[in-house]
Amino acid sequence: MSEFDASAPVIIGVGEASRKTLPGDWPSPRELAGAAIRVALADSGQPRAVAAAIHTIVAIRTFEDSGVSMGTGSPDNVPEAFGAAGGISAGRFVYADVGGQSPQAMVNSLAGEIRRGETSVAIIVAGEATGTAKRARKAGVALDWQLPSDTPFEDRRSEFSILTRREIRHGIVSMPLAYSLLENARRIGRGTSRHDYLVEMARQGAAMSAKSLTREHAQFPMAFTPEQLVAEHESDYHITDIYRRWRVAQDAVDLGGAIILTSAGKARELGISDDKMVWLAGASEASEPPLSERDHISSPDAVGFTMHAALDQAGFAPTDLGPVDIYSCFPVAVSAAVDTLGDPSRAPGDYTLTGGLGFFGGPGNGYTVYSLAAMVDALRKDGSRPALVTANGGVMSKQAVGVYTARQPPRPWDGEVIKGYVPKTVAVDDAPAGKAQILTYARPVNKGVMGAATLILKLESGTRALAVLDGAPDIDLGGMAVEVTPGEKRHLAKLIG
Repeated sequence: MSEFDASAPVIIGVGEASRKTLPGDWPSPRELAGAAIRVALADSGQPRAVAAAIHTIVAIRTFEDSGVSMGTGSPDNVPEAFGAAGGISAGRFVYADVGGQSPQAMVNSLAGEIRRGETSVAIIVAGEATGTAKRARKAGVALDWQLPSDTPFEDRRSEFSILTRREIRHGIVSMPLAYSLLENARRIGRGTSRHDYLVEMARQGAAMSAKSLTREHAQFPMAFTPEQLVAEHESDYHITDIYRRWRVAQDAVDLGGAIILTSAGKARELGISDDKMVWLAGASEASEPPLSERDHISSPDAVGFTMHAALDQAGFAPTDLGPVDIYSCFPVAVSAAVDTLGDPSRAPGDYTLTGGLGFFGGPGNGYTVYSLAAMVDALRKDGSRPALVTANGGVMSKQAVGVYTARQPPRPWDGEVIKGYVPKTVAVDDAPAGKAQILTYARPVNKGVMGAATLILKLESGTRALAVLDGAPDIDLGGMAVEVTPGEKRHLAKLIG
């Protein structure tokens, strides 16, 4: 048997909370986060000792502080406020970056600090009450979630650009539209008809929806059949040409989550039993350029890089995996990972532990806190096989992956997060003219009315361009030829023939 790895990072406690378990009609992110902290402390089995030992509190950045304001305001020091609501404090406060990758990325970062002896006990906490904010706005209720503080904290927000001005000028103004470009690129590249692809997405969605019934705090727990997700019905309205409501992340949630990390040695010192510990065995991160500049539009290479890098570091193959949760904001995010993992024996529903962002819910930047909690639950029940959790920010722009085991991994994690990915980029012509082929497209739908199509094109010269196509019929535009006219702000396309 290997010698006990005392400095190895382990998760010792996880907690979740929601409006289902909190009193009152208008729970704030702070109240949800505080409730989750108390659950995570209790889950450790040694709540008082762990609470007293916490060195670092990390808060996942709220939607309110990520450029998606609902007008509620936010505490001046979110990690301090979240911690106080859960009855804890610390000498260090960190506010995480924007993006769905941030919970796993923060696990990776803190785990490295723990391995190097720089941090003793840390907690990552998330709180999101977009559902309450939306209900309050509809009811005419004013909410004020501000809280003054002059306590300093580390602000990890980066200047990473998710969408370029060029992309925004050509109509890519929302995540559903951006992901529709990726989704249609995958469909077109595979030569799949729109109906057959709809069926494929419905099968994936139905399989994921069933898992939402297994999680206490799932915000939209329901089990669809593929046939129900294929059929047109009022509650499953179109958002874009390829997406309907129940294919995309649902942000109207009220959720709190928390994860406690320390070293295996410190865990024993605190009286934590070994069967509570979940070990990090592999970690990787990568980022991509803006979507229109990527070599591969439909399946960013960073997805494959991060998953295989983390698995290789841990010494496992995809077929070794037990619990898996793939970040599932949109179907293509799951499909790209499934295609890359290449495990035909795994059933579609076995790529989520929660029901995904569509049925568990999409709490801003924080979803992976809840998939990590579900992963810990799964490994504690059956630790015979390792687990994989992926996290995705932006338009599949930022990836973070973790591989976990229920016991000390056979290959100790050395504290290094694998980050060697070098993306391939293509140039985009800012004055395109002449004939071009449609590589992919996306069209917004508002109350049943389809808008202009945003196109990503391949010019006769072989270079790439963006353009807008007005007034096109509701047909499959993939691969069609257009004539492009350059414009000062946006370029226009016209179908040929």
